[in-house]
Amino acid sequence: MIKAVILGFIQAITEFLPVSSSGHLRIAEHFLNFHAENILSFEVALHFGTFLATCLIFHKDIIKAIVGFFTGLKDIDNSSKNNEGFRISLMVIIASIPVAIVGLLFEQYLSKLDIQRIGLNLIITGSILLLTRRLDKNTYSNDLKDIFSMSYKNAFMIGLAQSIAIFPGISRSGMTISAALFLGLNRDLAGKFSFLISLPAIFGALLLSIKDIADFNITYALVGFATAFVFGIIALKFLLSFLKKGKLFYFGFYCLIAGMAVFFYFMKV
Repeated sequence: MIKAVILGFIQAITEFLPVSSSGHLRIAEHFLNFHAENILSFEVALHFGTFLATCLIFHKDIIKAIVGFFTGLKDIDNSSKNNEGFRISLMVIIASIPVAIVGLLFEQYLSKLDIQRIGLNLIITGSILLLTRRLDKNTYSNDLKDIFSMSYKNAFMIGLAQSIAIFPGISRSGMTISAALFLGLNRDLAGKFSFLISLPAIFGALLLSIKDIADFNITYALVGFATAFVFGIIALKFLLSFLKKGKLFYFGFYCLIAGMAVFFYFMKV
């Protein structure tokens, strides 16, 4: 049972911090020698926990986007320029297209990715995060984009960044927030948009996984879900606070060190 708690904690922290939850789960499961009756069932419970944590933190933005979408359909042209909820919903839909396509194409490949490759992916994540350091001077610039100056092309590019992060070791939040910052979005919008577009992606992945669930261990699932949900809320609030300070690149050092350690540890001699 303690292993389920540990993995739930790892999922919660790494889902929101830009260090790759899927990569850390694969590595942790290896070293803990964790084998639930059906590991997929357990991982679905973990992701559902962090999914609900995200919904809780951003519930106002989610409601605004849903209401804005349906009310905005009456006058699409005007709503896309003046209705914040409608514009956010459009951006989320556009950003979700790339990950849906890439996820369907590479779904079977992901479970076969070896751990050494995950280490290499962590190094890639760390390198990209370190590049955000040069953006610190623009943290408070008035020229940074808000939701109305953000373009549909920007949304699609951030969606492409998210699609790369389906590979374990590549951080979803790290890629999407970094891409948003590089495209000139302000930090508040970069963080918010990153996690709003994660919801359709996580929900879609959960739906794809449910069909393969068997021998569901309710005890492991509930423990993992509860741990991921509680610590997920804490981790998400911490990251958003950290992002506002312009210190996202700090996580790059961790990813580089962890990635190199994993890569060389699993190097075949």
